[in-house]
Amino acid sequence: MPRGIQHPVPAVISGMSPLLEPAPVFGALDRALAALDWTLRESTHLELAAGERMVPSPDAGFSYLIAGSAAIRIGEHWTELAAGDLLFYPRGARREIRAREAGSLLDATVVPAATTRNALTIFPDALRVTGFREREPNLARLIESMACGPATAAAPGRVTTAPRRDGDIVVCSLIATTIISASVRLWAELGCAPERWLHRVSDPYIARALDALHADPGHPWTVQELARVAAMSRSSFAERFHGLVGKTPASYLTGVRMEESMGLLLREGLSIADTARRLGYESEAGFSRAFRRHTGQTPALWREGHRAA
Repeated sequence: MPRGIQHPVPAVISGMSPLLEPAPVFGALDRALAALDWTLRESTHLELAAGERMVPSPDAGFSYLIAGSAAIRIGEHWTELAAGDLLFYPRGARREIRAREAGSLLDATVVPAATTRNALTIFPDALRVTGFREREPNLARLIESMACGPATAAAPGRVTTAPRRDGDIVVCSLIATTIISASVRLWAELGCAPERWLHRVSDPYIARALDALHADPGHPWTVQELARVAAMSRSSFAERFHGLVGKTPASYLTGVRMEESMGLLLREGLSIADTARRLGYESEAGFSRAFRRHTGQTPALWREGHRAA
């Protein structure tokens, strides 16, 4: 071997296959995308007649308009979609689909991994990516071929296909995670993201406090305690937190508790009293008041409405 030339030692010698080595993560967007991990619950092809209205399940997921035009309501906000557009909604919310003209749509519902829930607060309620098909044609073809989920009775305009091969759910979940990550990247590249939306991810001190809040939302957090977690003085932490997150720590904690309470009430089936105790409220009445300020409804009415949907 000529002097001065050194060949790298293959990774297999150190016990690690090159294919298993994790890819390096560099910027704030990389860190945000690396935190996203989803399990596909169901993907459904919908054939929509002009003027048709549908109310899908209130889970997180994305809708991709294959043909036609439609409007989708997330909460109280309507978003118009043209063929080839994608709408990602990272948190569960009541949705409504209205077809402006006849067409078809792929509706996918997903469940976030536990580590993903902490990262979802940096996203708005809905992310629209216009022209997804033109910008990501290969992924668009994957979306149009997705059909995973439990077998359901046939219904007009609704086609849900059970897994056709062993492993389909795993493969489709990986595809769904890739599609969501690509849509978030495009959303940011197109200038649709709010100003400074990634600052809270790129600031390691505030990130520690955010992780602590999400890991234990029922803890009686104080600004002083969060400042210690962030290794900062109380005044510096409070100012920096508000500048990056746009809310005070107390207001942000309330929002986290409300998001957590929706999952406890709807998916885990906890009682209102148990949910209040789990999230650190001294009384059911105090929790109910906070919930009503956040959603406009009492916990009982909110759960009844979402179960009906």
